[in-house]
This record gives sequence, C-alpha cells and structure tokens, in this order.
Amino acid sequence: MKKALLILSAFFLMTAIMPTLVDAQVKSRKEIRESRLVRKKALKQLKEKAIKEARKKEKEYRKVYGWRELEGSKPIAKMLQDSWLKQEEKKTDADFNETNAYIWATGNGVAATQSAAKMQAMELAKVEIAGLIKSHVAALTTSNIANAQLSNIDATTTQSIVQSAKTITSATLSNIKPVVILMRKEIPRKGLKKASGKKREKQLKAGMTEVQVMLFYDLYQLDFQVRDAIKNELKDKLKDNEAELKKLMGL
Repeated sequence: MKKALLILSAFFLMTAIMPTLVDAQVKSRKEIRESRLVRKKALKQLKEKAIKEARKKEKEYRKVYGWRELEGSKPIAKMLQDSWLKQEEKKTDADFNETNAYIWATGNGVAATQSAAKMQAMELAKVEIAGLIKSHVAALTTSNIANAQLSNIDATTTQSIVQSAKTITSATLSNIKPVVILMRKEIPRKGLKKASGKKREKQLKAGMTEVQVMLFYDLYQLDFQVRDAIKNELKDKLKDNEAELKKLMGL
C-alpha cells in the first residue's frame, strides 16, 4: 500500500523536529559540538517516538489494510520504525551541510504467487531508485568538477564519468534488500472503504497475492563509488596533470 506508506512517512517527517547544522565558517567549534549534541539528543527522542508510532500503525496495517509480514521477516512495527529512522538520518559534508543519508523508493506487485509478486515489487522500486541514483551521480559529478575548476574537463568527459559511475552503482542494486516488505491476499472491508472516489482500492482477485516493498540506498556508499569511478575515468585523461586529479573531490 504505497499511498499509506508515503502518507505515513510525510506525517512522521512533519512532526519530527530535527536541528540543522549551518555553515562551519560562521560557527565556532564549540557551537558545532553543541549542535551535534542537540542533534544526538533529538535522534534519541525520534527513535523513542518511532517505536511508539510504529506499534500503533502496525495495528492499522493489519486490521484495516490486511498487510502481513513474509515468513522470516521482521514484525511490521520494526520495519516501519527502521524505515522512518532511515528517512530522518542525515549525512554531513566537509562544509557541515546536511542532506539525507539515504534515497528510497517503494514498489507494489500483484501476482498469482508470492515470489512473483515480490519480484514485480522489487523491480519497480529498483527502477525508481536507479533514477534517483542517476540524478544524484550527475549532480555530484558536475558539482565537484565545477568546484575543482578543472578547465580541461569537457562535456563529453563529464558524461562518460556520470555513465561510468551509474554503471557501477546500478550493478549493486542486485544485492539491495528491502527495509519494508509486506504481503496480503485480501483487503478488509475497512480498508476498501478508507479511500474514496478514484483512489478507492479494489479487492484482490481470488488466488492473487500483493507484495509491497520499500528500498533504501546508502548515499555514503554511493558517494564513495562515484569518487572511485571519477578517479578511474580521469586517470588517463589527466595523467599529465596529477595536481588537478588530486584537486577533484580531494582524491
């Protein structure tokens, strides 16, 4: 139930109050340390809130929407808690600017078997993740090339770098595991009445299974892979100018 997950995530993000670090140039070391302590405390409070909210929402997921865990999976409450915390987790760059530590996507699949439905859901989510990776890689690459002021990097070379990094990161999607994975064979009457108009859900056909997944991709890991791809791509092109190569992204 993609809509339910997105609405729930949006609600949780709106209600969570997370302090943000500002430019290190206008903050003393003491202020930065204090900001980190405040953030650490806020994360602890967020985790406690996530546990409580997840337990409440688990009942709704089961009774209203008919979702269940797959055999061997974590309880629904634990999966929801993990997904919320990942959405709130931040990574900090060298200038103390904060961005999300993960990118994420959801996917739904309906098939006659659970395995086929899961495969469909995973593929749809991976397609969305791949698009987000492409955008992130392109932005990261062009930004760092511009910041490093590498005058002899033309548009064709930039594109080849992006393509190289994209190939590396896309290959790792084969090993990505869902943080949330749910299944159901029927939707309770409450769930069917919950939505209205065009958004109203339809009952699953007899013998069909629906699976929903939520995937997360670690941007720390992605950034390291991008750095390696750029380094390898530029190794020959900048062999006569080692200083420029080192200047790019601090390689």
